Amino acid sequence: MTAPGMADGALDPEQAPKLQRELEEAQETLRAIRQGEVDALVVESPHGAQLFTLKSAEQPYRMLVEQMQEGALTLTPAGDVLYCNRRFAELVGAAPETIVGGPIGPFVAEADRPLLAAALGAGRGKYEGHVLAVDGRAVPALFSVGTFVADGVESLCLVVTDLIELIRTRAARAEAEAASQAKDQFLAMLGHELRNPLGAISSAVSVLGQSSTPGHDRRAREVIAHQTEHLSRLVADLLDVTRGTLGKIELVRTAIDVAAAVRRCLATLDSTEKLGQHVVTVDAEPVWVEADGVRIEQIVMNLMSNALKFTPRGGAIKVAVRREGDDAVLRVADEGAGISAELLPVVFDLFVQGERNLDRRAGGLGVGLSLVRRLVELHGGRVEAASPGQGRGSVFTVRLPAMVDAPPAPGPSVEAPARAQRQRILVVEDNADNREMMRVLLESGGHEVHEAADGVSGVELAVQLEPDVVLIDIGLPGIDGYQVARQIRAKLRDRSRLIALSGYGQQKDRERAFDAGFDDHLLKPVDPARLLVVLSA
Repeated sequence: MTAPGMADGALDPEQAPKLQRELEEAQETLRAIRQGEVDALVVESPHGAQLFTLKSAEQPYRMLVEQMQEGALTLTPAGDVLYCNRRFAELVGAAPETIVGGPIGPFVAEADRPLLAAALGAGRGKYEGHVLAVDGRAVPALFSVGTFVADGVESLCLVVTDLIELIRTRAARAEAEAASQAKDQFLAMLGHELRNPLGAISSAVSVLGQSSTPGHDRRAREVIAHQTEHLSRLVADLLDVTRGTLGKIELVRTAIDVAAAVRRCLATLDSTEKLGQHVVTVDAEPVWVEADGVRIEQIVMNLMSNALKFTPRGGAIKVAVRREGDDAVLRVADEGAGISAELLPVVFDLFVQGERNLDRRAGGLGVGLSLVRRLVELHGGRVEAASPGQGRGSVFTVRLPAMVDAPPAPGPSVEAPARAQRQRILVVEDNADNREMMRVLLESGGHEVHEAADGVSGVELAVQLEPDVVLIDIGLPGIDGYQVARQIRAKLRDRSRLIALSGYGQQKDRERAFDAGFDDHLLKPVDPARLLVVLSA
């Protein structure tokens, strides 16, 4: 065999440079192939140019698969792993070399294996299941099976998508939708609960404005007083549950007999004729706790109100107070509507209520039980709800840390005078209706009353009149009530008692009032009986 350009084994000198160049080109091409710099070769032949792809041409695609955020595998129809990418190895917590060559089954939750086998058998399919990690974790995932052919060989590809973030997103969306729905329901309930007392008050005012009998006038005034109390209670519950959520409820702890608190609450309910339609029994023994007396009565009133709402006429309500170990235990059991198994775990959540008819005879905003739980927890206790089911009544149990010993009996109390002595009183209030009603109330008590509609004129009148008492609204135009108090105190010293009228009732608000020079702090709406007691002091 002789090479071109050679005769009898002799090299043609004219062909030598050309052959040298071709040899060098061939060597360079071989080096490039070995270094992975060539993805394909084009070879000229008598039949035309032919394209030959090299294995390194797969590299960009392999890199793409390795950088995917989804797990990717190639499988045989029997489910053996031919290849897996880095992400799948991370999902299952195993090295790729321990996965390749073995079956896919051990990395799929047992319940999902029939689904994967069916998809592999069909050559396609998609379903949600769980990847099984080597440490036993079941990772929610989307499985997608497809078929491809390479070099005449049919293989199956499996793409595994981690669904943890998607599930979290779904949960967050569901939670947001539920919160939005709860908000809408709450606003609808709030509108209903406010319109009822406002409608009754409006009708009662119309009765008073017309010529009617003394009996009608008396009844209209009773309706106004009752519905005003109801509105005040709604507002108080809303404010308290907001403070509770923010952790801003402050307790004034004293020794409290829970049994006595229960009897006071029942006496209040009885005086308003709320107990007359039910059979209420009380079995209470003295048990003392260190607690805020107002908040303890609030707990009792909310539990009783809940029982009264959902117990039909003539139904029984049983209230018990006992000491059990180190706990003071209050139980309120009723024969009412009961609580469904679905509602029971969330019955203390904010705005949660059972099914209501359109007329909403039971009423309420769905904040009472949530407030009970928060107040009980603030006292270091816990509250539980139990019910055999709908229509079979319910039991609410409050447990509070009990005092070891009962406190000593209090000394004799000093009764406040039945009627305060006549005083000169200045009312500084920018709301004309509030100012007028305050004047009428005080004048009916025999006092001399003067009025000011803003802070500046209030200070001027106080200096001019030197009143015995100045009632000052905190939210005044121009200068606020704190500034009014400071200026009056600077000019009159201690010749007048200053009483703050405020819609803010936290301890820090009271302290701010006292720092400004006030002698007392009354929360709006002002209780007339409380005001008379303060004036008598």
